Amino acid sequence: MFYLLLSLLGCVGGNLDSGVVQETAEEESPIYWDECSYRIGEHICNVQLTSSDMQDFDLYEHYGKPIVIQLAAEWCGPCHMAGSHAEQFMSDWAVDDLLWVTILLENDQGQEPTAEDLSEWVTNHGINNAVVLAGSRNLIEASGLYGFPLTSWPTFVILDRDMVIFHGFSGWSEEYLTQKLTDMAMQGR
Repeated sequence: MFYLLLSLLGCVGGNLDSGVVQETAEEESPIYWDECSYRIGEHICNVQLTSSDMQDFDLYEHYGKPIVIQLAAEWCGPCHMAGSHAEQFMSDWAVDDLLWVTILLENDQGQEPTAEDLSEWVTNHGINNAVVLAGSRNLIEASGLYGFPLTSWPTFVILDRDMVIFHGFSGWSEEYLTQKLTDMAMQGR
């Protein structure tokens, strides 16, 4: 019995005093806030959705990048106009590592978008690097406390590198978006 116990300990324990120190380095999360909302000047709540390539997307994993979030519907003409500029904006702002995220909230029938709807959006707008996500109206909430305060289509939310909502606006204007991104960059955000 003694030899059985000794052999088991030998397999499990090994040499406890090997002189090698093993550390498990856990990467510290840059997300330090406890409260979030969808209001200007506050940290945005995390968005975890499925992307057009059927991967899980976690907004907080992109901490440190300026981000443009476009809330769009497939039936919305101005949403398509804006969507066709996603890759160009990412290229123009590449030095800042800008990320463009389109959250498609409705398809042509006003329903939650399917994988096919996302694929069509990507193809129709020449998306290679921007992110297209499947969302729903559950992400909308008028006060901005528990969801995006969408008032018309498309709605844009601009996040600084610290995940603070810098600005939000509705409608599409390439010039206006450029100006707001420039303003944010000038402030070092």
